[in-house]
Formats: sequence, C-alpha cells, structure tokens
Amino acid sequence: MTPDMIALKRATGEMIKGVGGLEAAALYCRVGKSVLGDNQSPNRPDSFVAIDVVADLEPLARERSGWPHVTQALCVRMGGTFVALPEVPSSRADILSLLSTQCEEHGDLTKALCAALADDRWDAPEIAAAKQAAHDVIRSAATILAELDSLGGGQ
Repeated sequence: MTPDMIALKRATGEMIKGVGGLEAAALYCRVGKSVLGDNQSPNRPDSFVAIDVVADLEPLARERSGWPHVTQALCVRMGGTFVALPEVPSSRADILSLLSTQCEEHGDLTKALCAALADDRWDAPEIAAAKQAAHDVIRSAATILAELDSLGGGQ
C-alpha cells in the first residue's frame, strides 16, 4: 500500500477510537465491527471505510485530537488542507476586527518567512513556525468567510 493509503487506514482507526472503539462505532453506522476492523487494518488493502460510514462516525469523534480524521487525510491526499468554518455571530461590526486579525496573521507569516530566509537555509523549527503561521492565515480567512456567509453572502 502507498503511504497515503496507509494514512487513510490510520485516520480511519483514529476516527473509530474517537467514537469509543469498534463495538461503539458499529452501533452508530450501517456496518459491523469486523468490517470496521478491516477498514482500519493495513493488512486489508482491499477494504476502506465507506463515505456514509465516515459521515456517521466522524462527527462523534470530534473530541479526539486530529479531528476530522478521515476528512483531513482525504484533503491531504487531494493536495489540500481541511479548515473548519467557525460559527460566528452575524454582526457587521465584527468584519473590521476580523480584517485586523487577518492583517496581523499575514504579518506573522511574513516575519516567519523572512526569519527563515535570513540565513539562506531552512531548519525544522523555522519550517514549523512558517507552517503554523500559514495555517493561522487560512483559519483567519475562513473566519471572515463564515462571517460573510452569516450576513447572507451565501456561496
């Protein structure tokens, strides 16, 4: 199996653990614990969790670190990243505050990138700091998007 397929198996296992294990997960979806066991097992390369099972189980695993496990793994496999849209109050006054936060996050990303480039080499802590700053920019933009949606902007 390829590394990204193994990652899907691991994500499935994390989702199942987040629900409370195989027996608990089987109570909340259309398949039994043996199928779920096969879905998470790297020794069963022909068995992957069905999308409707993910839709049933993933919301129940919200408290486990890395949530949403399978959705995140699929996003990475497709070359992207998952960003949850936050729930925000519907208030026009918040837009300016959100815009300020977005500017600050972009500034932090710029600082992280400039610090990393200053010595013409990247080390692991610099890469980690830049990635965190980039994720913060994405989250901030998602918050603005959610706020605009709450104001009636729709898709």
